[in-house]
Amino acid sequence: MVWLLDRSEVLVQPSTTRRRMSPIGLSVTRSPRLSQTRMEPSPSKSGRYPVHRNMMSNDEKPAGPPPSGRPRSVPVRSALSAALAGCVVALALPWSHVAIADAAPDSAIRYVALGDSRATGSPHDPLSIRDGCFRTSDAYPQIVADTLGAASYVSRACAGAKTENITNTPQFTITGAQPPQIGALQPDTTLVTVSIGGNDIAWSSLVEPCYTFVPGLDANCRSDATTARRMNDALTVLGPKVSATLAAITGKSPAATVLVVGHGGIFGDRGCWPYIPTSDADAAFVVQFFVKMNDVLADAARRNGAYFVDVAAAAVGHDACAGSDRRWFEGLVPRSFTMPLHPTHEGLRAMASLVVAARP
Repeated sequence: MVWLLDRSEVLVQPSTTRRRMSPIGLSVTRSPRLSQTRMEPSPSKSGRYPVHRNMMSNDEKPAGPPPSGRPRSVPVRSALSAALAGCVVALALPWSHVAIADAAPDSAIRYVALGDSRATGSPHDPLSIRDGCFRTSDAYPQIVADTLGAASYVSRACAGAKTENITNTPQFTITGAQPPQIGALQPDTTLVTVSIGGNDIAWSSLVEPCYTFVPGLDANCRSDATTARRMNDALTVLGPKVSATLAAITGKSPAATVLVVGHGGIFGDRGCWPYIPTSDADAAFVVQFFVKMNDVLADAARRNGAYFVDVAAAAVGHDACAGSDRRWFEGLVPRSFTMPLHPTHEGLRAMASLVVAARP
């Protein structure tokens, strides 16, 4: 059983950024700059590895330990899907919780979380399905709210959301229509996090040509001109969408600090079938795709006075091929109670630390 997520492609190259270290040693990127190059199919060079809700009602609630949520994932080639179907087993294993001290309530922080399944959490609470968005209590925005002691916190993040579902288009879920997420913003909102873009470009389908049916094979997607073109085209379209979304957010909450949480981290510099069923060279090629996607997101953030949180850079060595003690993301076949191609519980906590550190 393999899940579906996002799609896109573009013309950019790693940006020049300033980084500082978070309390747990993770780097945070501020107002990055973007230069442009086209993503071309390359030989088998590995490339650099930049790697990368709580069941609440839709009404704003005081921050505190709320309930649940979860993400949506990616389709794989049908043959591979069939081959892996019997392998995908959700293991309800106990998580090793890292203590994160919650702050005393801060009346100055009024926090709204927007976005897709990366901001809804891991599916540990079966009741998270009741609002159709799969928000859970271990979502990174919930951890951020608790850590900062936010006076108020509301999450409108919803699995499967696209940029249009934030700004002006209802999102239809298994429990009915969800109103545009931007409705949760108020003039006095002081903090907004945004995790978006993956579903707009259906990124998972863009990297499908890199998957192999049998361990040890090399799909060589890195040399396929069609794959490179589709990626470039998708990212070209994504930039204006994200920029327009951020402009709408700042228009509703002009005093808010807006943090755009980056993509990436799932793929590293090697494959590990069936979790990441690619050759090492193709895995590195996919990493470069996410570098370019993050450049697009970072540029949109810079253009709209927002901050970019570089999850991929902090996640080097924590990809889906890493051991259980270091893994922040699951691959196509999850080895923990986490959606395929989404952050693990520990990954969500790391993302929360990055967000907290990114606040000016």
